[in-house]
Amino acid sequence: MTHFETADARPFPPMFALAFRLGLCYTGGMQREYIEETLGYTFTDETWLRQALTHPSVDQRRSTNLAYERLEYLGDAVLELVVSRELFTLFPKADEGELTKLRSGIVSRQHLAGLCRELGWGEQLSMSPQLEKNGGRETLSILANTFESVVGAVMMDSNYNAARKVSLRLLKNSLENAPSFLCTNSKGALLELLQSLDNQAPAYKVQLVDPASPAGPFEARAYWHELEIGRATGPSKHKAEMAAAADALEWKVWEKKGKK
Repeated sequence: MTHFETADARPFPPMFALAFRLGLCYTGGMQREYIEETLGYTFTDETWLRQALTHPSVDQRRSTNLAYERLEYLGDAVLELVVSRELFTLFPKADEGELTKLRSGIVSRQHLAGLCRELGWGEQLSMSPQLEKNGGRETLSILANTFESVVGAVMMDSNYNAARKVSLRLLKNSLENAPSFLCTNSKGALLELLQSLDNQAPAYKVQLVDPASPAGPFEARAYWHELEIGRATGPSKHKAEMAAAADALEWKVWEKKGKK
C-alpha cells in the first residue's frame, strides 16, 4: 500500500498527494467507514476528515494547512457551546459556577482523550514516524486535540446542527453522568442529580458490618423514593455514605425502574 492509498484503497485527495510529493512522510492510515460508524455521520467531503486525522508533525507549513490545528480550534468551540447548552437544560437548578465546573470536566483534555482512545481514533492518525515511536498515539494532548478536530471536521463538512448531533452522540454517557465531574463529593453530586429530577433528596441508612466491632467497618445504603439505589461499605460512616452515593451515580437504578 502506497502513501497515496488508504486501507480501503481510495486515493488521497490532492492536498495529501501534495504532501507526499513534498517529502512529508508519515505513518498511520484512516479507515473512513470505521470513523463514520463511530460518529454516526457520513462525510460528503473526505478531505475534512483526513485533515482532522493529520497531526502537525506531518506538515508544519502554513501554506498547505494539512494538519488538524485549525479544525481543533473550531471543534473546541463547538463542544463548548453544545455542552453548555445541554447542561443548562439538564440542570435547571445549577448555578453558573456549578455549570462551569460540569462543562470543564466534560470537555477537559483528560476526558476527551479518554473518549478518543476508546473510539480507537488514535490508531487512525497520520503522524511522523518519530512521533509515533515516541508514543504519540497515546499522548493525552494529541488524543484530545483529535477528538476536537473530528467534531470540527463535521462542522465544516456540513453545519452546526450536524456537529451538534455528533457531539451529543459521542458525549451521551458523559452528559448523563455529568455530576460525577464536579468533585469527589459523591453525596453532593447525587443530591444535585436527583433534585434535578424532583425535589426529593436521597436518604441514607448506615449500620455496622459486624455488630461485634463497633469501630467499623460500616455499610451504607442510599435510598430515593424508598428505592435502594446504592450500597457500599467504608471504614467510617461518612466514607460508607460517600461510597454508596458513588455506587448510585454509577448504576442509576432509578432509570431502570422508570422513576422520573
